[in-house]
Amino acid sequence: MTDTAASTSGPAEGSAAAHGADPAAGLSTDLTGIPASIPAADPLAPYDAVLLLSYGGPRRPEDVLPFMRNATAGRGVPDSRLLEVSGHYQGFGGASPINARNAELRDALQARLAERGSRLPIVVGNRNWHPFVSEALRELADAGARHILALPTAAFGSYSGCRQYREDLAGAVALLAAGADGSTGDGFEADAVARVGGDGGGPVDLTVDKTRPYYNTPGLLEANVDAIVRAYGELAEQDVAAADVRLVLVTHSIPLGMEAGSAPGPGSDDAPSGPDAPSVPDIGGSSASDAGAPRGYSAGHPGRRSAARSPAQPTSRLAEHLTGRREPGVAADLSTEVSYVAQHEALAAVLVPEVARRLGLERVEADLVYCSRSGPPQARWLEPDVNDHLEALAAGRLTDGRPTARPAGVVVAPFGFISDHMEVVFDLDTEAAQTARDLGVPYARAATAGTHPAFVDSLVDILIERAAAARGEDVHPGSTTGVGPFHTVCPPTCCRPGNRHPGHHLAHGADGEHAGGHQPAMSRP
Repeated sequence: MTDTAASTSGPAEGSAAAHGADPAAGLSTDLTGIPASIPAADPLAPYDAVLLLSYGGPRRPEDVLPFMRNATAGRGVPDSRLLEVSGHYQGFGGASPINARNAELRDALQARLAERGSRLPIVVGNRNWHPFVSEALRELADAGARHILALPTAAFGSYSGCRQYREDLAGAVALLAAGADGSTGDGFEADAVARVGGDGGGPVDLTVDKTRPYYNTPGLLEANVDAIVRAYGELAEQDVAAADVRLVLVTHSIPLGMEAGSAPGPGSDDAPSGPDAPSVPDIGGSSASDAGAPRGYSAGHPGRRSAARSPAQPTSRLAEHLTGRREPGVAADLSTEVSYVAQHEALAAVLVPEVARRLGLERVEADLVYCSRSGPPQARWLEPDVNDHLEALAAGRLTDGRPTARPAGVVVAPFGFISDHMEVVFDLDTEAAQTARDLGVPYARAATAGTHPAFVDSLVDILIERAAAARGEDVHPGSTTGVGPFHTVCPPTCCRPGNRHPGHHLAHGADGEHAGGHQPAMSRP
């Protein structure tokens, strides 16, 4: 059993042809060179194309409100609230920076893959705006691709950063299998709701596999350490001593239920399935933290592991029994598969000592906090919020009331995001930066991994690792943190969505989700 997106029948739904200017401009690539067959020497064989799988965002002012309606469809969010959040885009020309960042990452991956001997094309496909996953897959299919490898822009494992992308792929593959991926003919807003676009085409069967989460790769660690050290240098230019700076590690908040379902628990191979299990498409064939308190870190501080059990689909043990082998990338010992929060804690536990070493310090005080929390006030999400944390630090305490020294400055590092999309440039560069100014606390924001050469190299390694698994080779994923996720197929009880409630959007933006995923209902990609 693989994480292949199986072809199933889907409703006839349509395109962005009526959208005017191409909403996916700048995100396509030249596909004229897809060969009829991929040479075995290509490190990504047996795949014949790569899909950079992301969240998406508006490209122009008139896209913003339809995008917000689309991203929150069926969740009871009123237009008044959508208009409030949509206004955040106006300071950025009505466009999300995620589009340009994804194009840059695609180009960097394409160049590095070429240097390492791969000829495969890469295109961008999005969950919530053009080009949608179905549009990207149709573009690849029309160029001759049939076996596609998807790389999400979410480094950490959770429902919206991992399993939900598999659902997106399954839905898009089903549309293409039915030849139902063309325009609705009812305008670009209707196409956006249907997550389709373009002219569509005849039925085609595709096989699509997904890479594993990659927060624990050497390149992501190196890129973040380099960026944090540079940010400390910015404060040094303001005569703020490194020893007096507090490091604030930021990631996207998610609902507590999603956190609880983001890792398999003990005995997960025997987990039940049934009517209460969340509905997840079977894409297994090849046919068509404690809320309110920051987690603190200093050099050598270990991160704790957390895991939870939830209902499941057919188990990995059953798949292993039927096929004679475990699903690609799923570790035999699932105790190494840890939750969304524990993944961040594990990365922080190796990142903070390395930052201290690079700065020549014995100790760096650091905390794990969150941004982009959304949804109704009664919904519980991971806390503390970065702004609340900054206010507490300025008052000489943590958000749980424990005393601490007021820092001479703060470095805010969005290590839970791989690129500068709206959660970073608005939530941190605008809101959190203003909070720090109001408090009189010198503030420097570290860069995201972006197209850092080491990070791009690690992404290429992840693609090559997955291709090796697809060829039936024995794969042993490495980890800078010593823990997973290592899976390319979600183990039965991990990456669950948590409890759904009307009006709650359970996706997050660690991608760009991220986390990414990637977004909650009112956050911005």
